[in-house]
Formats: sequence, structure tokens, C-alpha cells
Amino acid sequence: MEHTHGTVLNTAIGRRSFLKGSAAVAVAAGIGASALGGEFAFADETPLNSTGETVKPGTCRGGCGAGCQMNVHVRDGKIVKTSRKQQTDPDVTRICNKGLTHALRVYAEDRLKHPMKRAGERGEGKWEQISWDEAITTISDKWTEVDEKYGPRSNAFLCGSGNITPDSQHGKRLCAAMGGTMLDAAQDRVFYAAFPPIVGAAKGPGGSGRGDIKNAKHVFIWGYNPSEADSQTYHYSLRAKVEHGAKMIVIDPTFTIAASKADLFVPIHPGTDGALALAMANVLVNEGLAKEDFMRSDTVAPCLVKDTNGKYLRLSDIGKATAGTPEDKCVVQAEDGTLGALGEIPNPVIHGTFTVEGQAVTTAYDLLLERVAEWTPERASEICDVPVDTIKELAYMAQDGHNSINMGLGLDHLTNGMATFSSVLAMCMIAGQFGHPGNSAKGTWRGEIAIGWMPYGLANPKGAPGSQTFYSPALLNCMESGKYGEKDINIKTLYIWDHNLFGTQVGGVKWRKFLENVELLVVADVVMTSTANYADIVLPVCHYFECESASGDDTRYVFYNAKSAEPLYESKSDFEIFKTLFEKMDVLEYDFEDIDALMGTVFNNPVAQRINLTWDRLKKEGSILTFEPDERITGCEGTYGTPTGRLQFYQESIPLDTDYGQKIDFMKERLPYWEPPMEAWKENPLAEKYPLVFTSERSKYKVHTQYTRVPWLLEFEDEPYVAVNPADCQARGIADGDYIRMFNDRGTCTLRARYNNGIRPGMVVIDHGWDLNQFVEGFYCDLLGYNVTAVVANSYYFDTLIQMEKANI
Repeated sequence: MEHTHGTVLNTAIGRRSFLKGSAAVAVAAGIGASALGGEFAFADETPLNSTGETVKPGTCRGGCGAGCQMNVHVRDGKIVKTSRKQQTDPDVTRICNKGLTHALRVYAEDRLKHPMKRAGERGEGKWEQISWDEAITTISDKWTEVDEKYGPRSNAFLCGSGNITPDSQHGKRLCAAMGGTMLDAAQDRVFYAAFPPIVGAAKGPGGSGRGDIKNAKHVFIWGYNPSEADSQTYHYSLRAKVEHGAKMIVIDPTFTIAASKADLFVPIHPGTDGALALAMANVLVNEGLAKEDFMRSDTVAPCLVKDTNGKYLRLSDIGKATAGTPEDKCVVQAEDGTLGALGEIPNPVIHGTFTVEGQAVTTAYDLLLERVAEWTPERASEICDVPVDTIKELAYMAQDGHNSINMGLGLDHLTNGMATFSSVLAMCMIAGQFGHPGNSAKGTWRGEIAIGWMPYGLANPKGAPGSQTFYSPALLNCMESGKYGEKDINIKTLYIWDHNLFGTQVGGVKWRKFLENVELLVVADVVMTSTANYADIVLPVCHYFECESASGDDTRYVFYNAKSAEPLYESKSDFEIFKTLFEKMDVLEYDFEDIDALMGTVFNNPVAQRINLTWDRLKKEGSILTFEPDERITGCEGTYGTPTGRLQFYQESIPLDTDYGQKIDFMKERLPYWEPPMEAWKENPLAEKYPLVFTSERSKYKVHTQYTRVPWLLEFEDEPYVAVNPADCQARGIADGDYIRMFNDRGTCTLRARYNNGIRPGMVVIDHGWDLNQFVEGFYCDLLGYNVTAVVANSYYFDTLIQMEKANI
């Protein structure tokens, strides 16, 4: 384990000295004592004072989704500090503690300086410096050899969220040009897979913009901690509470900072959120609180479902349309028995079983009610560890007025996550919580992503061979068969960029086994991560502020990122590295001439043209607001972006996120349900051996493993720790602050234990984002299970059981 006592731009800082000494250190280092200095104009470069300091626009663009733009202060060619940059929207004028530390990241001690090749065993940390020409030639020669021997699919690429910009995504275009294999880390895939088929891919995932939350009577925060995980936007919820009188309800296994601000905190048993939602729906139905008029007008409730195969009865089944045509709509029935298309019968029935053209059919709503009927508050109370009265209180709140019910990625990280999202969204429908002011979002992202640019549409150049995609967790589960569905798994090279595989993915031990058959592992990164340390070739990538780019995260703006300083050492941008590889692999016909050509293509679309959004204008102005906040509410017209145009609590077909040869129980998956997580459940026989549920949480000091070695942030937390309920520690003879060993059949990890009464007995919580060499021994990611489900091959970080004991160190 390495504790960072380190230096800031070669100026020593002491442990625990931040509050007293960091300002002086900053001044000595040329960073400045005030990190939140004045606000500056949008221009690319503006002189600030007689000393020659200038400021340029830069953006944070790795992983958290906030996409904040900031001022990058430059003095004598050196980046000396960052500060908050004024935007036309004050709610997007912001910078967090991580954004204030970028100068330290630029000049970090562990910056990769030169291309290197492995000189010892993988992971041993022995390196030999090589030239860029040797590194690129070694990579391209191996790719060519593998292509000729095994075929192009044996050359694989893996990109993460360490730099979400068009120039970084350029590597996916190279993969397609070579006909290679893209590996998808499959992080948060349940969240992205659940919402479109249920609520549609509209302005937001089931809701509207952030500003609408002020209209909510109740604000539910369900399965995440925005005070740390979404700190840039948490103020919207707080203001709804403080300024507009909204009641805040937090549903979470852990007593978080957000929970401390709530009017009602519900400490639920982990993995049982879907059961709670179904029980709330049960209360709404049985106590006459269900909004059946809304179900009739805005959902698929009146659609008739065939008993034989679970498909909708369609007009083609009754001879009124041709199967497969847009006119072949779902059939509904009027009170007088008249049949017609969904939307054409004014007041269709939503209850009943009928025989139509010799086929038995049931309304979709009655099928939903059959599922809901199973979940009495009493049954859910036993599973969720939530009192019956609290379940009823939550149900009453859910239908009382217009409410914002916000779900987070904590629900995504369990193997029953897809059904959980489905259950919560169905409960929201029964409560009538769509299509009205104050309904706001149903997911942590608020649908305010900038319009008019297409950063990810460039990954598949016209005429190129194209790539195939494997999801990483599914890949690990397919190793023994060697088949990913019908496709062979025969990966011989792997190029990783913008991603620390070992620090952010499930199944670390399994990954090392997989990599035994990989003949060349290349990692391109800014610093030496645990994944880079395991590579055969390491390529030094420059920091965000050492190259030109743009981003358009969840702010309605497109932001310009200027090149504020020359790349340090021999580092290069991802775009420059990939451009060299395009040339070496003789696929330049699919490449862009330069960064201007790439960005010009990004903005070459009708939407951008309509709002005068161009690369040249962006470089001149620094940031462009692509649309003003509006009062339009998703679904207010009664239509949604789904195949039926309705909210779909019933899924006629189950869209596969990826096909790895799995079999799906369609009858089960079509409607909300609850079942326990595959591993992390108290009734799992494995729990006798490993009785603790292992989970992680977002940290205000990290984004994945980015910022994990920044000296200023290490002043607050200088080594990994796991938060545990004192009762679980005391039962094992563990005192507060003791080093413990967490372990299971997959791996082991030694770190400090910290007492926390806000952690439920029977579970532990670690800050997500520590890297391997920061632990005393082992690695927490090696503990993680890698189960996948038939519907979504997601990274299920919380589906893990462990045991712990006091460590002998």
C-alpha cells in the first residue's frame, strides 16, 4: 500500500495539513490561494492582469456526467489553477472539489512520461522506455499478424468513461475500420436498457428537465445519494424542499447525507426495492387510490393480450390490418364490446378477460394487477424490513399531488435491477406520476443533454468492415464455452484507453485469467493505473487541458475545451495516437484529416445548422447554449416515445441489450416482478459462509479511479476504508480503525474498518474509486461477483457476499 504524502508541483505537503497549509502551498506552487477566483468572459484566451496570466476554457469530461466547464489559469505556459466559469445559466455555473484540483492532475507525480514496454512479468512493474515509433510499430505489427492468423475480430478495443469526447471516441472508429471487436464495460446498462421500452427515449428518462422539480409536492430519492454522487445538481432537490416546501423522501439501505436532509428516511434491506414498489402499488389499488383514468389514457392498460403467447391482440388478428405494417395497432375494447385500435376507442375498458375471434385475451392492466396482488404490504414488510405503516405512508405520498420520483444507479447494480426499475415505474403509472408539472425525472439524468452534435455517430464510418461488440461481464461468463452466442471468442490483442479495467469492472480475478490468452495488452492513460501496470505496452496520454476538444454533457450547453498548455513529456492526445495507428494500419480512408475535420463532422447535422452550432463558433465563444429551459413536460400530450406511444408497464417483446446465447423467460419478464439478487441474499446458502453484503458508494473525492491520487484530496482520506455497522465489527472482535481482511472465494482485500451506525447490520460499504496499490493487500474489485442476467449483461457491483476478520498486520 502507498500512502500519498507526495508533493504539489514539487512543494512538499504534510499529512493532515490541508486546512492550515494548502493555501500557502498553492501560492508557492503558483496555483493561487483562491480556487474560486473571479468570473471571466467566454473568449478562448483573456489576459487577467499585468503578470501575464491568461485564462482559457476547459471542461471536466470523465464519468460523473456533470460536464462542468471551468476557467484554466495559465502562467508562463503552465497551468496554475482552475476556477468556476460563469455561464448564462447560473445553475450551470459551478465547479466541485475535484475540478479545483486539475492543476495537480496535470503535474501529478505518476504521470506517464514516455511509451514503455514490459520488462518483467505482467503486473510486476518493470519497464523499459521505448520510442513512440517502436511502440506504434510493435502494436501495428502485432495487429497485422493477428489479423492474418486469426482474423480481424481477434483484435479488440475497450474504451471507458475517462474522457467522454468525440476525439477520444475516435478509437471506436479505428476498431470499425479494422473490423475488430469492441468490448463494452457494461456499466450502468440496466438503467439505460430499462427506461426506453417502458417510458420512451424522450426529453428525459421518464421525466422532464431539472427545473421542473420545484413543482413537486414530494421528492423521492430512491437508490442513490445525490449529495455525493450527483453533487452538481443536488441543489435542485434541496431548493424544492427549502424554497417550495416539497417533502423529501429518501429510500436507501444506508443513512447518507441526503437521508439526513429528508423528511422521511426509509432504511430498506438491500436488493428489495422492487418488492417495496409493488407493495406500494398494492396499497394504491386496494385502497382505491389508483389513477385508473390515467392508466386508461396514457398507458397500455386497455391493450388486449393473448393468453396463448403473451402478444398483443392486433388489428391483423381481427382482419382489419396487414400484419407488420404501421397500421397494425393493438386492439382495445369499448364498454359496449366494440373493438378498435388503441387511441381510437374513446373510453376503452381496462379490466376483463374476453374471447375475440376464438382467442382468449385479457387487458394488460389486469395482468399487472395479478402481479401486484401478490405483494401485500405485510409480505413486502418481511422482505424489505420496512414497517407496513411506512409502506402505506409511501403509497399515499406517491399519489398525493404531482411528485418527482428519482431513481439512481444503486438500483442498477443488483441482478434484479431491471425488474426493480420496471416495478417502480409501474407504481409511478398507477399513482399517475407522469405527464404533469412536478413529475420531473424518473432517473438520475434529467434529459438536458446538449442537442445539435453527434459525438458518437462517427464510430462506424461508411464502407468500413465494422466491429462486433461483446459485453465484458457476459464475456467473462462465456469463457469456458468460447462462444459469445454464435460468435467465437478468440481475442488475441486488447487496446484499452480512457478506462482502468481492474479498478472499475467486476471480476478482476477472472479478467486476469482471460488476459492469459491475450498476446498483446496495450493501455493508453494519463497516469500509471493498476491496468496500465499490467500491460505489455503503455502509452502516455495528455491531460484534458493539453489538447483541444469539446463536450456536451447534461447541461444543455456544448462547451469548448482549449489547449491550455503543451503536453508534458512525450504524452499525446488519444486523437493523435489513433491517427498514427490509422496510418500504420493503412485505413486512412476512414480517418479525419485533423481535429477540425472531426469536429466539423460532429456538428454537421440539421439540428446544429438550425441553431447555428458550429465548431468555429464554439471555439470563438467558448460555450453555446443549445436550448433554453422550457416548460414542456414529457408526456403532457398523452404520448410517449415507445412503440405504442403509451407508457408500457407491459413488454410485448423483450429487447436484448446483447445476445450472448441466453434464454429468456418472456412471460416473467413482460411484467414487473421481484426476486432476490442471485448472490447477495440472506437465504442464499453461500451466506452461511459469507454473511455480509458488499457494496460501494460514490465518493465526493473521486470519479471511478480518477482523482484517487490527488494530494489535496488525499488530505481528507489518505487510504481506503470500509464503513461497517459497529455490531458487525464487535461480533468479530474488530475495533474502530482496525485493519480487516475482507474475503470470499474470489479474492481478498485488506484495509481499515470504520464504525458507522448509518450502515445496516449485515452489509459493508466502501468508497468506490481506490486503485490496487492503495490497499495493504489484495483488491476490493477482486471480491466482486460477475453474475449476469438474461435480459441485461450488466456489471452488478452489489451482487456480492463476503466475510471479514481482523487482519494480522
